[in-house]
This record gives sequence, structure tokens and C-alpha cells, in this order.
Amino acid sequence: MRRNGLGLLAMVLTLILTMMSPYVQAAGYPTRSITLINPYPPGGTLDIQARAFASVAEKLLGEPVVVINKPGATGMIGSVAGAQAPPNGYTLTVGSTANSCAIEWEIANGRKPSVTNGDFTAIGSFTMSPTLVVVPYNSPWKTVADLIRDCKAKPGHYAYSSGGLYGMSHMPVEIFIRAAGIKCRHVPHKGGAPALSAVVGGHVDFANQFPSTSIPLYRGKKLNILAVQSDQRLKSIAEVPTLKELGLDAEFYAWVGILAPKATPMDIVKKLREVTVAVAKDKSFIETMDNTGDEVVFKNGDELAKHMDRESEMLAKLYKQLMSEKK
Repeated sequence: MRRNGLGLLAMVLTLILTMMSPYVQAAGYPTRSITLINPYPPGGTLDIQARAFASVAEKLLGEPVVVINKPGATGMIGSVAGAQAPPNGYTLTVGSTANSCAIEWEIANGRKPSVTNGDFTAIGSFTMSPTLVVVPYNSPWKTVADLIRDCKAKPGHYAYSSGGLYGMSHMPVEIFIRAAGIKCRHVPHKGGAPALSAVVGGHVDFANQFPSTSIPLYRGKKLNILAVQSDQRLKSIAEVPTLKELGLDAEFYAWVGILAPKATPMDIVKKLREVTVAVAKDKSFIETMDNTGDEVVFKNGDELAKHMDRESEMLAKLYKQLMSEKK
């Protein structure tokens, strides 16, 4: 009798511990709202895409998906919060090329990054966007040739903005100006939205920004787009040439997707991956991306993980060049 009582007690304790564990099984998941951390300020490219994703994902999951902005330290504050969250599927992170930029820059400087790509499980990406070379609407530059001509005439005189030092909107400019053989001043901001506002306000001469934030302003005659930093034109602005067409080998693409903490159970990861696939195929999501100029390019978790590795290698080489030039 006593042995049976001990066995029953053990079963009860096991059940309690299972219920308390963060490793909640996917059966019945989710049963409450999910937090989606965006490591950058409101209004930027990542924020627009994250909220479009959340609005569709919550319908598929049956629970709210709440986007929380945690900007700072070139995205590292929000990324650390996401990586250190309980691995139970209730806190996810908006991942992007910006993650790789921040991590590789820390490594290039001999510092140990507070978070790495290895601290996450890749759920999947839903867009792969080239940057756009944008200028104020009243800029005298009507073509990339105009920009290059004046910048060569006055090295270091003209300024460009970015969403953060050595980040996702800084690196494409570095690639562009190196290909063009020009030198310009860098004015970093705390996020893509304020960096783009600097262009609209004429506080800087140009920037390399993303379709979802730039194209609405282009259509509203708030700025001009001189080129697409890719090898193919965007269908939403088919009239704008690519840098490749203009003879510059300066392609740059940035992904945006969803990451979960590393130890998230695979059954929950599987469910989240299924939802991400469904969002990428959703007509309303595709329409939203089309309206902003971003094109949906889905990569599943394994494909995204491999892409992140290749991207990190490319950035590491570029940062090594930048570091050698600073000496």
C-alpha cells in the first residue's frame, strides 16, 4: 500500500514538474498570446513586416501575436531578450540581416557578442529585399551617375544616413560606394525610420534603404529612388534601374523572418514553421508586401540557417576590410 502511495506521489510530482516546465509541448499550443520582439524602433522596415506577419499569424494560431519594440545597441538589446526568453514558443524574435551585422561587427572588433545566431532556432524567413539608393525629392541628383559625379568631385563632402553604425542599412552603402569609387560622410541614426526621415528632410544627401519604407514615400513624392541594389528590377517600381544595369557590381539583399530561442522543443518549432509557411502564402500578406514594394521570398528554417551562415561569412570579410582601413 505504501509502495503504491509512493508511486502515485511520483506520478503527481512528475505531472506538476511537466506543467511548470517551459518546454511546453505543442499539443494545444498556443493557449495564450505570443510576444514577437522587434529589436528595432517602430516605423522601420522590420516593424512593418513584423506587424504584417503578426496580423496573419494570430489568425492561424488562434491567439494574439503582439509585436514589442526593444531597440538599442544596433538591435542587440532586443535580440538578447529574445534569445534568453523561456524556450516555450511564447516569445519569438524578428530576425534579419541586421542580426548578422551586429554579431559579425562585434567579432571583428575582438569582442564576444552577447548573442549569436547559434542562440536561436531559425523558424523561417518571408522576404528577401534589395536596398534602394534614395535621395531627397528636391535633390539635384536624378541618376546614380549624377551622385557619383558630384561625390568624386568633392570626396567626403556629401553625407548619407543609416539605421545604425555597421548595420543593415550601413553595409549596403559601403558596398555601393566601394563599387562606385567614391567617399562620403556617414551619419548613423537609431533605426531605419529616423535614418529615412533624415533623407526626406534633406538633412543628408542620400541613403540605401528598403522598399517597404521607401516606396510609399517615393509614390507620395517625398523622395526619389535612383536605383535598386540588385540584379533584377522590382516589379513595384519597374521604372527604376538596378545598379547592375548601371555597371556596378554592388548587390545587397536583406532577409526578414522569425527566430525562436535555441532550446525550443521541435514540436513547437514545427508548428511555428508551418504557420510561417502559411503566412508567406497568404494573399493578404503578399498583397501587403506588394503594396510596400517588398517581395515575398520564403526560406524554411534549414534554408534560412544556411543562408545566415553564408551571410555571416560575407559580412566578416567586409568588416575585416573596414578594420584594416581604419588603422
